[in-house]
Amino acid sequence: MSIILSGVTLFSYAEVYLDAAECLALMENREYREGDWNIFAMPLLFLFRHYLELGLKACIYMKKEIEVYKAVLQSDTSREELLRAQETMGEKLKCTHDLSKLVEDLKKCFSDRKGLFSEGVQNYLKHLSNYDKKSDVFRYPFDTKGNWLLPDQPIVPMSEIKKMIKESSRELNSIAEELIENLHRTGIRYKEENR
Repeated sequence: MSIILSGVTLFSYAEVYLDAAECLALMENREYREGDWNIFAMPLLFLFRHYLELGLKACIYMKKEIEVYKAVLQSDTSREELLRAQETMGEKLKCTHDLSKLVEDLKKCFSDRKGLFSEGVQNYLKHLSNYDKKSDVFRYPFDTKGNWLLPDQPIVPMSEIKKMIKESSRELNSIAEELIENLHRTGIRYKEENR
């Protein structure tokens, strides 16, 4: 069985990682021995970082979907443009885990829009991207060579993690909601015009 991936479906998947991260953040209230705090923080940061990665990919994909719908809806669209639009939808999502590259790709999708993310959220994304380029640092307490990854001191204070989750998810969710509404409106027009 084959599933047709849509940006909306991918974003729904991302939201589950966000929900899990938020639930885990609420559980943080026990005493930690020296060095144990990161044992709690690493899975939390993994869940949140994965939400960001999937959410950014979903927004990029939804923007592509909207562009394809718009190309198809234009009566003067050439056959070549329609074929290119079809190819665009057939392209796989970028196979990168690098948040900074995904943010840049999303900015390209919104070239007409300044300030896609606030300065604070851009700093969070940059910090997470620099710390974990390949989405593997928060997954395991050791690297592929067996070296221990967990530092003795907290990576980020819990209050800062909670603030990062709240602000970043609010801004990314806002972009996704706008795209979902636009995709829905464009899709309805497409269906109405192709009856």
